Amino acid sequence: MAQAGGGLYNALNQLRNDPANAPVNLRALAGRSTRDAINAIVDALVPENGDSDRIRAALNEALATCLDGEVAFDFNSITDEVLMDVMVAYATQCVFEQVVLDSDRAFAKAETPKQAEDAERDLFELVRAVTEKHMRPLLEGQLQVMTTAQMQAAQLAAIKEVWREWEDYQP
Repeated sequence: MAQAGGGLYNALNQLRNDPANAPVNLRALAGRSTRDAINAIVDALVPENGDSDRIRAALNEALATCLDGEVAFDFNSITDEVLMDVMVAYATQCVFEQVVLDSDRAFAKAETPKQAEDAERDLFELVRAVTEKHMRPLLEGQLQVMTTAQMQAAQLAAIKEVWREWEDYQP
């Protein structure tokens, strides 16, 4: 499972509160396209390791989701609420990826490509709802002190609940 947690939050928060020591200068990105800013943030934060592709994709998607509608990047748009939304969206992406990996060939059982697409969309919506339910209460007020182990435990709880609910899913 891709790593998330206090480390990611601290890195994102450092971009706002300690720009001199941050891995990328958000103020220098002001006015550039939001896509360019997201690429710079992702490049600066994603470690080079075995999970880097998965982390890169999840973080990229999370930032794109949370900054949707912003044409030009605005440093002031990175509020505490946006950081919370990024963390929840990131966890959603990680949980969804893990569930899809664990499902093995479940989508191959669909009779048509449309059926597989609908099932995948429904699964993502379920993952989003379950992850939101598990992560937001856990993160509120605790995000700055949350450990990677605590974040992973919350992700595992979300994965278990997704599987319980998905088993009852009828397309």
